[in-house]
Amino acid sequence: MAASDVTNEPLTDEKGAADRYRPLPTGTHGLDPELVKLDQRGRLRGAMIELIARKGYPSVRIVDLAKLAHVSQPTFYTLYADKEELFLSAYDEIAQRTAQAVMKSYEPEGTRDARLRVAMRAFAELAVAEPEAMSLLVLGAFGAGSRALERRRATLDALEERIITTRDRTLGRGKADLTIKAILGGIREVTAERLRTGREQELPSLVEELANWAACYPRKVPNGLGAPAITRREPCAAQTSERARRAEGRLPSGRSDLPRQFIVKSQRERIVDATAAIVAEKGLAGLTIPEIARRANVSNQTFYSIYSSKHDAFLGAQKVGMHQALQVAVEAYRAQGEDWPRAVAAGLRALIDYLASEPAHAHLNLVDTFAASPEAIEIRTASMHGFAAYLRPGIEVAEDRTAVPDITAEAVAGGIWQVFHHYIENECVEQLPEAAPQLTYMALTPFIGPQEAAKVARAAKGAPPTPA
Repeated sequence: MAASDVTNEPLTDEKGAADRYRPLPTGTHGLDPELVKLDQRGRLRGAMIELIARKGYPSVRIVDLAKLAHVSQPTFYTLYADKEELFLSAYDEIAQRTAQAVMKSYEPEGTRDARLRVAMRAFAELAVAEPEAMSLLVLGAFGAGSRALERRRATLDALEERIITTRDRTLGRGKADLTIKAILGGIREVTAERLRTGREQELPSLVEELANWAACYPRKVPNGLGAPAITRREPCAAQTSERARRAEGRLPSGRSDLPRQFIVKSQRERIVDATAAIVAEKGLAGLTIPEIARRANVSNQTFYSIYSSKHDAFLGAQKVGMHQALQVAVEAYRAQGEDWPRAVAAGLRALIDYLASEPAHAHLNLVDTFAASPEAIEIRTASMHGFAAYLRPGIEVAEDRTAVPDITAEAVAGGIWQVFHHYIENECVEQLPEAAPQLTYMALTPFIGPQEAAKVARAAKGAPPTPA
């Protein structure tokens, strides 16, 4: 490798950058060329992680990467085709290191609960030591595109697959135990929230609480509460909900006696539905204002009178979808009066039925947010916290309040959100209602115990009581 292929100019405005990205000696050094390339790739991956954290993936330029990593731009292109390939390489490297650290802790002999504690502590320590890298792992990179979302899905699925044991596949008859998936999802959501808000230092102190929450679930899901065992399906054209079809009709043109407020409400609803449908079909990259306007039967001018940009329309669609979902859940919850366990069962089932009836909005709200923006994640997180608020009264219902960790409601909500994400991302949202009994059981078990939780879940399902 020629000396001209390495740029030695340090970034004086970045403390420690010269040491973090110090290149190997230049000139006639006799080093193995493959070792030099390995070092350059490592520095470029580190630069990618740092620059994404600093200014976001869309703003990262190859010239910035080369400068921070102390390599020339020509050298960059001998190592990576473009910045997306570098991003995917960086993501894979983080995932590999994380999996090695977690599985090294999880595999030694011991009880499941003890091994889970050790693995969780290893995960928390990684998050504290490398918050930027771990944020990239659990949240992804906004604007990185569909390949990045697919890599995130495959990576997290692979890590779960290594942890899930044989006992999680023994329900038979096409049924699945979602317990481990929900536990890992809850841990991931709690971790992501601390990383997103710069509170990663809290994570080691939460390990025991999370482990105690995870330990409350029995080794086997009760009889009759298995969820559909699903496999990933090929994406298909987004299904239009009955509500969205009713909204598609264009209002009469010309002068109208309809109130202005009604007209704008109809236009906004059609724009929201069009945005969700386009993103579900084509991803964020396929979302354009002319396409939104065409599908919504409005002019471009009308679009701009309601939303300032396509990103604004995406956030608007997300807010509307999450508000409607939580509204139907809260109404069903409150209809049960003071019976908190049955209120949770009713609210959760109403939420699930809504998601299944609005597949395009479900996909936008729970999957596409990871490729959109920090604002989209904030909206998603707020809705999850809103759901968790209705779980917190369970502490008052519990026989032993001190046995319910403070993190329980947040972790349960996070686990359920991750199961939602799993069904929706794998194009199986129509099967989600069949998982409602098991999700109800999982939501209630930490508060009222597995036997009572199973009774409520079966009653909500309409099945006769059977032994747990």
